Amino acid sequence: MNSIAFEKHTLSNGLDVILHQDRSLPVVAVNLWYHVGSKDEEPGKTGFAHLFEHLMFEGSKHHNSSFFEPLQKVGANLNGSTSTDRTNYWENLPSNYLELALWLESDRMGYLLDALDQKRFDVQRDVVKNERRQSYENRPYGMAMFKLVEATYPAPHPYHWPTIGSQEDLDAAALEDAHSFFRRYYAPSNASLAIAGDFDPEAAMGMVERYFADIPPGPALPRAGRVDSGLGGRVSLAMHDKVMLPRLYVVWPTVPRFDEDEAALSILAAVLSDGKSSRLHRALVYEQQVAQSAGAHHDGSEIAGDFSIDVTAAAGRTVEEIEEAARAELEGLRRAPPTAEEVARARNRIEWSHIRRLQTVGGFGGKADRLNSYNVFRGDPGAINTDMERYLAVEPEDVQRVANKYLGDRSVRLVVLPERELSATKVAETDRSVQPAAARAPTFAPPAIQRHTLSNGLKVVVQEKRGLPVVFFGLTLKAGGAADPPGLPGLASFTTTMLQEGTSTRTSQQIAGEFEFIGSHLSPVTGRERVLLAAETMTRHWPTALGLVADVARNATFPEREVTRVRRERLTALQRLRDDPTALAERVAPMLLYGGESPYGHSLSGTEAALEALTRDDIIGHFEGSYGPEDATLIVVGDTTMEEVAERAEEWFGGWEGRGPRGKTGDGESAGAAPETTAVFLLDKPGAAQSVIRAGHLTVPRHHPDYYALTVLNAVFGGQFTARLNMNLRQDKGYSYGFHSRIEWNPESSLAMAGGGVQTAVTKESVAETLREFEEIRRARPVTEEEFTAAKDSLLQHFPSSFETAHQILEHLLELVSFDLPDDYFQKLPGNLEAVTLDDVRRVARQRVAVEHLALLVVGDAEVVEPGLRELGLPLYRVDHEGRVDKEG
Repeated sequence: MNSIAFEKHTLSNGLDVILHQDRSLPVVAVNLWYHVGSKDEEPGKTGFAHLFEHLMFEGSKHHNSSFFEPLQKVGANLNGSTSTDRTNYWENLPSNYLELALWLESDRMGYLLDALDQKRFDVQRDVVKNERRQSYENRPYGMAMFKLVEATYPAPHPYHWPTIGSQEDLDAAALEDAHSFFRRYYAPSNASLAIAGDFDPEAAMGMVERYFADIPPGPALPRAGRVDSGLGGRVSLAMHDKVMLPRLYVVWPTVPRFDEDEAALSILAAVLSDGKSSRLHRALVYEQQVAQSAGAHHDGSEIAGDFSIDVTAAAGRTVEEIEEAARAELEGLRRAPPTAEEVARARNRIEWSHIRRLQTVGGFGGKADRLNSYNVFRGDPGAINTDMERYLAVEPEDVQRVANKYLGDRSVRLVVLPERELSATKVAETDRSVQPAAARAPTFAPPAIQRHTLSNGLKVVVQEKRGLPVVFFGLTLKAGGAADPPGLPGLASFTTTMLQEGTSTRTSQQIAGEFEFIGSHLSPVTGRERVLLAAETMTRHWPTALGLVADVARNATFPEREVTRVRRERLTALQRLRDDPTALAERVAPMLLYGGESPYGHSLSGTEAALEALTRDDIIGHFEGSYGPEDATLIVVGDTTMEEVAERAEEWFGGWEGRGPRGKTGDGESAGAAPETTAVFLLDKPGAAQSVIRAGHLTVPRHHPDYYALTVLNAVFGGQFTARLNMNLRQDKGYSYGFHSRIEWNPESSLAMAGGGVQTAVTKESVAETLREFEEIRRARPVTEEEFTAAKDSLLQHFPSSFETAHQILEHLLELVSFDLPDDYFQKLPGNLEAVTLDDVRRVARQRVAVEHLALLVVGDAEVVEPGLRELGLPLYRVDHEGRVDKEG
C-alpha cells in the first residue's frame, strides 16, 4: 500500500494543521478534531461534550444561522460525532469552496458564544434528550450499555458515564455551564485540523493562517494519562428489556489504545467472532445452535480499554447454556493458541478494514479523519502508514498470552432478560446426560390494525403500541418514481425532496427549525410506486409533527431559489456516486434487466442531464397531479388511539382537496430488457480496491402464488448469513466479506438479485462461483430437507421479533398498503409459510431461477479483471454509469 503523504504545521496559537493532497477528484475534506470528550466532564454535568456537538451547528457571531445552510447550498456533506475522548466535525465539499468551510469552522471556534443564547441551548438540549430516548431507551438491549459502562469503570473513573449523558444532568444544565465548558476546551491549542483532497497546500495554509491564527489559545489542559479501571473482581448484573431473546454480556478491563497488547487483543476478538468460521459463531450458532448471534470486541480508548463478548440466545435456549458454551471457547484459547491460519485470517481482515477506510478523503473514517486520529492520540499523523505493522506482527502465542492475562475473573457479567422472565438465573445441579425435551412453543399473533377513511378519501391505518411515549407515523401516496416521464427520470424523487423546502406559510429553515424544536425530523422516501413522508416523535409532540407533514404535503410552493440549490446538491451527489462501486452497482443493475428508461429500471435519483433540464413547472405538475387524498394513506404506530388519530387527521387533512386518482404505473415484465442469453456487463472503475458483483433476473410479481415458496428459496440461496452464497464466497473461499441475495418485490414484475464485494484478484472466480450456485440450486444440487427446514424455521422464528419496534411495524403496514394486502395478512403469514413444502421450493427453483437470462454486472478495474472475465466464455459488454451498453465491447 502506498504511503499517505502529508504535511504538518503548528500555528503560534497551538492549532495543528495536517495537509494531504489528493487531486483525483475536485473534492476537498475539512476535518476538525477537538481533544475533548465525555471523560473530560464532571459528575453531575455529563453530556456536555455531546451537547456541544449539536450546539456547534447552530450559528456563530459572523454566521448567525444554521451551519448547514451555506454548505448544503454548494453540495457539501457534513457531520460530527462525539466519543469518550474527542469531538470531531467534518465537511466534504467541492474544492473551490475550501475557504467557505475554513471560514465557518474558524468562526464557530472563535465566536460561538456570541451567538449561543438560551433558546438555542434549550432546543438542542431537547434534541439530545430525544436522541437518548430514541437511540437507547426505545431500542432493544439499548440500555445495557449504560449498566456495562458504569460497572466496568467504577466511579470516579472518567469513563464511568455514557457519552450522551444522563437526562437529569441535561435537565440541570445551565447556559453558563455551557459557556464555561466551551471556553475551557474549544480552542486552537486543543484542536487538530486536517485538510485532504484537491487543493494547493501553500494556498490552503494561507487560508488557515487568515482565519485561525488570530484566535487566542485556551488554557493549559492537564492530560490524565493511563487510568486503569478500579474494578476489583467479578460483578454480576441482570436487567429486563422489551426483547424476545435473552442476551449475555461479559466485559473485562484491558488496556488503552496503542498499548503493546492492544493488537493481540484485537486479533483475539477476531478469532472469536469475526465471520462464520470464527470460534464463537461456529460453536454456538452453527454447531450447537444455542445462540442466535455471538460477538467479541476489543475497544482500546485513550486512557483505558475493555474486551467484551455478547451472545444472544437462540429461541428456547437459556442464559446458562450460552454462557457455558462461550466459556468453553474462551477456555480453549487459554489452554492452546489459535492456529496460524486463524491468526492470518484475522490479520487479513483487520488490514482490509484499515485499507477500505482510506479509499475516501473525508467523512467518518476517511483519510482526513484518520490523520487527525493519529495526530491527537499518538502525536504523529504518520502512524497512519505504520500502525498496521503491530497487527501484522501478532503471532498465535501472543493471542493465547493476552487471553490468559486479561480474560479472568475481573469482569462484569450482565444478563438481559425478556420482561416476562424472572431475574433468577442460578439453577440447581442439572443432569446433563439427558437431552431435554423442547418447551412449549410460544404463540404470537400480530396485533390487529384499525382503519378509518376521511370524507375526502384519505385512508387512515392505526396500530397502537403502548409502553413508551413514542409515535411513529408516515403519510404515503402513490406518487413514486415509476411514473417519471420519459426524459425526466428522478422527477418524483426531486419533488419529494423539495416538499420540505418551503410552503405557503413556512420557509425551508422554518420547517427544519420547527421539526428540530420538538426533537424530530422529516424522513422523505421515494420508491417506485409510492412516496413516504415519515416522522417519529414523543407522544406529546406528534400532533405538531403531523401538522408539519400536512403542510409540506398540501402546501409546498417549490421556491425557485431552493430548486436551484437542491438541484446543485443532487448533481454533486450524482457525480460523486461514481466514486462508489457499490452505489454504481445498485444503480445500474436494474437498468440492465428492466431497461434504463423503463418505469422500474431507471434510476430514482435521475441523471445529470435530467436534473439540468428539470424545471419548477415540471415539479409543480408532478405535485398537482400526484399529491391528493384519494391515493394517500396515513399510517400511525405507537402511543395513541384511533380516536385521536382520526381527530388529528380531520384537523390537518380534512380540507385537502382531491386531484383525481392516479392511473396505473409501470408495465411489468413487458418493460424487461434482460439479455437473450446470460451475459457479463463490465463497468470500469479504475483502481477500485475490490470488484462489486450483481447477478440478477426478473421474476414473478408480488401477488403471484409462488411468493411464499420463493421467499423460502431466497433464504436458502442468499437471504441469510448461512445461505449458500455467503457460505461459499465468504466462509469457504474468503473471496467476499458478505455475499447475499434478495428479491425486490413489485406489483407487476420483481427483481431477483445476488451479489457482494469481492477481492479484485478473484473476480473471475467469484463470478464463476455465483453462476455455479445459480445452476446448482435449480437442478444439480436442489434444496435439501435440512436447508429447507432451517430456512423456514428461521423465517418463522424471526417473524415475531419483526414487530418489536414502532419502526418495524410501520414498515409492515406500509407493505400492507403498498400491495393492497388484506388486513389479516400478517395473521395468516405464518400459516402460509408453514404450508410451503420442499417440493414447492424445488419446483420454483426449476421454474423461476432464470439461469439462461442472467445479467452479471461487475463494477471494478477493467484493466485488471477483464481478461479473466473473458475466460468465462460468456458474452461480455462494457457498460457506463448510466447503464448504456456498448454492444461492440
